[in-house]
Amino acid sequence: MKVAMIVVAFNNAKETIQYINQVANYENIQRIVVVDNRSTDLNTMSLLKQIENEKVHIVQSEKNGGYNYGNNFGIQHLEKIGEQYDYFIISNSDLVIEQNAISRCLEVLEQEKNVAVVAPRMYHQNQKPVRRSSWKMRTFWLDIIHSTRFLEMLFYTKLRKGEYSDNDYTQDLLEVEAISGAFFIIKKEIYKQIGGFDENVFLFYEEDILAKQLQQKGYKTISANDVKFIHYESKTIAKTLSYYHKIKQLYKSKLYYQIHYNHINNRQKFLFRLLNIIRKLELILEIPIRKILKK
Repeated sequence: MKVAMIVVAFNNAKETIQYINQVANYENIQRIVVVDNRSTDLNTMSLLKQIENEKVHIVQSEKNGGYNYGNNFGIQHLEKIGEQYDYFIISNSDLVIEQNAISRCLEVLEQEKNVAVVAPRMYHQNQKPVRRSSWKMRTFWLDIIHSTRFLEMLFYTKLRKGEYSDNDYTQDLLEVEAISGAFFIIKKEIYKQIGGFDENVFLFYEEDILAKQLQQKGYKTISANDVKFIHYESKTIAKTLSYYHKIKQLYKSKLYYQIHYNHINNRQKFLFRLLNIIRKLELILEIPIRKILKK
């Protein structure tokens, strides 16, 4: 089997270089493509170029079109240079993963024809598992509850029903609906069947959209809980986007997902827009409180 890893970088050269140095010698990865997603830090590309070699390619995208766009751009680079791979690893750079964890995921993909995506269980830096390493696809009503802090507090128990339990994660191989985009492996032939990653979202909801794309084709996603990776949660997004702009982008992606993948009607769209206004009013109090707490 031939495996290529795609890593999208944006204003995080140091973090990306550390990660590539970690995985570059893994024998189960034949090619690594680092996509500089048009960083605003002008030093990023020149720093990344220092680690380029026969195995590691450094390319720059034509624009900063978001995470899905960057990953598609990296895969398209492989096609342009005429290289063919069986599997694509999609990975953030703010994590640590062992070679055996990648091998385990590839083993599952090789054995199960109807499985499209496999990922190890995600853990925090403190070695505790991340609760939302994977989750159930966001329904209309779950996203309604997620629309405001008040509704989240009021219907917290219903939100937890959209997650997998600790007991679920005791299974070595757990079939899930949506899985974290921080690290996963996808079969190339299935990536082609779904038409690649949907570039209409810039940030957020990429995982839920992929889950819908795979569901529509009848494919499965597996969380391999007998292996793991540690996610350090990069601060790049926090430095690039203000809290208000993250909320704004979240709403935009949510509405796109609900319209194009859950096919909501006009009344449901109106309800989302109304709740978005309420969320903005909440932010009038929430943002100053966050600033105080940071001090």
